[in-house]
Order: sequence, then C-alpha cells, then structure tokens
Amino acid sequence: MYKAFIILFLVVFTACNNDPHDGSGEPASSQHVDEGVQYTLYSDQFEFFIEHPPLEAGEEAEFLVHLTDLATYKACSTGHVSILIDGVSVTSGEPSRPGIFHVPFTPKKEGAFHAEFIYKNGAISQEVEEHVHVYKDHAAIHAAETEEDGHSHESEAFGEISFLKEQAWKSDFMVSQIVPAPFRAVIPTSGEIMAMPGEKKNITASSQGIIRFTDPLLVQGSAVKKDQLLFTLSSETLVEDNVKLRYEEAKNRLERSRSEYQRHTVLYKQENISERQFQESRSNFVGDSLRYYSLAVNISEGGVKVSAPVSGTIHELIVSDGEYTEPGKLLATLSTNRTLMLRADLPQQYYGQLKLIQSAHFRPAYTDQVFTVEEMNGTLLASGVSVAENDHYLPIIFKLENDGQLLEGAFAEVYLQAKELSDILAVPSTALAEEQGGAYLYVQLTGESYTRRFVTTGENDGLYVEITGGLNAGERVVTRGVMLVKAASMATGVVGDGHSH
Repeated sequence: MYKAFIILFLVVFTACNNDPHDGSGEPASSQHVDEGVQYTLYSDQFEFFIEHPPLEAGEEAEFLVHLTDLATYKACSTGHVSILIDGVSVTSGEPSRPGIFHVPFTPKKEGAFHAEFIYKNGAISQEVEEHVHVYKDHAAIHAAETEEDGHSHESEAFGEISFLKEQAWKSDFMVSQIVPAPFRAVIPTSGEIMAMPGEKKNITASSQGIIRFTDPLLVQGSAVKKDQLLFTLSSETLVEDNVKLRYEEAKNRLERSRSEYQRHTVLYKQENISERQFQESRSNFVGDSLRYYSLAVNISEGGVKVSAPVSGTIHELIVSDGEYTEPGKLLATLSTNRTLMLRADLPQQYYGQLKLIQSAHFRPAYTDQVFTVEEMNGTLLASGVSVAENDHYLPIIFKLENDGQLLEGAFAEVYLQAKELSDILAVPSTALAEEQGGAYLYVQLTGESYTRRFVTTGENDGLYVEITGGLNAGERVVTRGVMLVKAASMATGVVGDGHSH
C-alpha cells in the first residue's frame, strides 16, 4: 500500500442558522467547528477528498469520500472504501454516485486517533492516513467552537473559488502536481513546412495536342491514385504530328508484317524461302510490334494518355481543359504529402548554440495545436553553417512524417530545443491565462477549492512554460479547464456555501 500525508484542510461552512453572506456580497467570516471537517489526501494514484461532521463518541457520523483517479481526473465508479480508526473498521458499499462513497462510522471513545482510509478495487489497493479528533459529547464540540471563535479565518477563505468535484468529473478538467524537472532552453523563431525533395512529381506532356481532362472535377487539392488517367492529348485536328494517325499507321504496318511473318514461317519450314528472307520478315514483325505497342500503351480513343505516376494530391494545376500543349510542357505537380520538411530560420546570434539543437516544437499557422518533431517520427536532417545571399538566417531542416495533420506550405512558429536545464518548474501552456499583461494560474487548495495565483514566466517551448516566480514545487495546478474555474470565480457562490450529495 502507498501512504501519503499531503493536505489537511479544516473548512467551517456557515454559522449555525445564519445566512452565509452578511449582505455585503462577501463570504461570512464566522466559522464553527461543529459545521464539518474536510481533508484532501493523496496516494500515488488517487485523490481522497473527505468530508464528515465533528466526531462524537458513541454517535454515528457519515464520512463522505470523493475519490478521483489522478491520471484522468475522473470519478472512481467502482470499488469500496474502508475506514480504520482506533481498531474499528467500516467498509462502504458501491458508490452512491460515481466517485462518491458513503461510510457510516461510530467512534468508540473520545481522543485524538490515527485514521486510515483504504480504497480497494480488484487488484488495486491504495491507502492514505490522517489524524482525527473524537469529542466526548456535543458540549465539548461547542467548547471547541468557542475556542475557534477566538480568531478569524477570513484571511484563509479570502480569494478561494469553489469548483465542485461533480463539475470537475463531468468536464475536460485536470489538476497536476508541479515538480522540478529537466527543461530545454528554447530559441523561438519562425519556419515553414515544405515538401521533401522527391516527394513532388512533375507531370509533363509527352507530345503536342489539345488537353482534355478525363475528370471535369479535377482541381488543385484533388486526391489521385497511381496510374489514374488524368488527361488526354488530342491531336486529331492538327495537320502535323497527328498522333492518332501515327497510331493507325503503326497498327496497319503491324498487321502487314505479322501476316508476312506467318506466311514466311510456313514457307521456311517447307524450305521454299531462304533463311535471310525469313529473318528479314521476323525482324520487320518485331520492330512493328514494338512501335505499335509503345504507342498503344499511351494512346486511347481520345488521344495520348497522361496518368499519375504515384498516389497523392494535385499540388498545382498548370493547364486548363482545351488548352494546347507541346512536348515537355509542365501540366501539373503531384505531391505525395507523406514526408515533409520543417525549415526553421535560426537568427545568426544563436550560431554558438547550433550544435546543441537536436529537436523542435512547432505550431502551424492554421491551428493552435503544438507538434513535436518526435511525435511526427522526425529527425534533424541538416543544420546550415552558412548564410545564403540576401538572407539573415541559418536554415535548420527537420524531416517529418505526415499523418495528415500537416499542411505543406504553411508557416509555423518554431521553438528550437537547445541546452537542457535541470530542476525547472514548468507548467503546461494550457494552465496559464492572462489578465492586463500578467500571467496567472489556479492552484488547488482542497479537493473543491482553488485560488488564483499570478506568476512570472521564463522560457516557453510551445507546450510548457517555465515558472520563475509565484509557484512552489509540489503545488497542484489546474492544467486543463482553466476557463471553467474562471467562470466559477465569477459566480455568486463561494467556499462556504457547501453542497449536498
């Protein structure tokens, strides 16, 4: 079992029989021991958010355990929770609602005790521990309440935002513990996604003629298959170099030479002609066959056929239907779009760090998603060691495998990964929001309360942002669903309103 002592938080909900607000819109500052106790405890895999009333010897009290899977930040909907205090163990049934376990418990005697909270679900077993206090009777609870009234908790509750577990479980929400970790220094720059050499195929005319599209819907961006017929080059109306006429002439010559070869074969076997005559007719037949079939492969009823050499998409369509073309003229460019290049432009002042750069993160202009070279099965292809004429940057080229998410020709923000730094506090970029030029995030205080914290930032690699001030190692931060907590902060409810299950 794994044990963790992380957070003990005593929340006192509202004054007995009083409105939780004093009429000014601010949360009431009067809090009492007998209103309830909360703990937020963490094991390696789960968050235990526990609520219960003050414990009184001999009196049954219900423990409400909210169990969250830290890997997904979703409710645990199966299993059982057991509580062990002073030798007494009680186990819950299945959760009344996903993530919420009710455990009725009756303490035997007053005093301070060690409590164990154990979650079991099949082979999974996780345990957290805390200390609890059991009062002799209700009078002792009120006495403790009077002692609590000797100081105010207003400063503790100020700025807290209530965001309930049920809300978090139903949303795209995540809380992560932020600990020091390696982080690479970043050189931000710009770049472009380009086609790899050899991944573009030029389609040219093999003869003169009038271009006819085989598919009237063929446009730039159309997907085509290998050997798909794209155009025909018709020359029927041309006086010179009429391809169809050449085809018919070749066909007639082949028929004549075949007939003569067949006749000479019979005569040669009968020794009625010489071997020289037989070899001449055989040579004529072979030559006419080659000429005819070379034309037949590339000529259809409509004219000379032009097919796609590979599967891909039409990157550029140079000609239009009905246009005249000549041999060698470019008709279209075909892109396979399977392998692309990311060209990053490194400013000259970073030349000293060129050898340190092995990878990059990049965000294409058409999306907010940040990609990494590694996730695109990419590698560093080349690093320029000279500056081209009329250019001020050193090109750094990465090879990328396109899974369909990358668009050739798109510009991109590029975050070149340089020297590795150790023990850096960094948060996902999704954890940060801005207000009046300042960056802030939400820090978790208890299972259902958060506070806004302004922070100072450093390096940004597109996915993570270095935090240089305002956050302590080990604190838990909202990394997805920041806008949900912001919306909750604008609501009228505050910590102290409570909720029921």
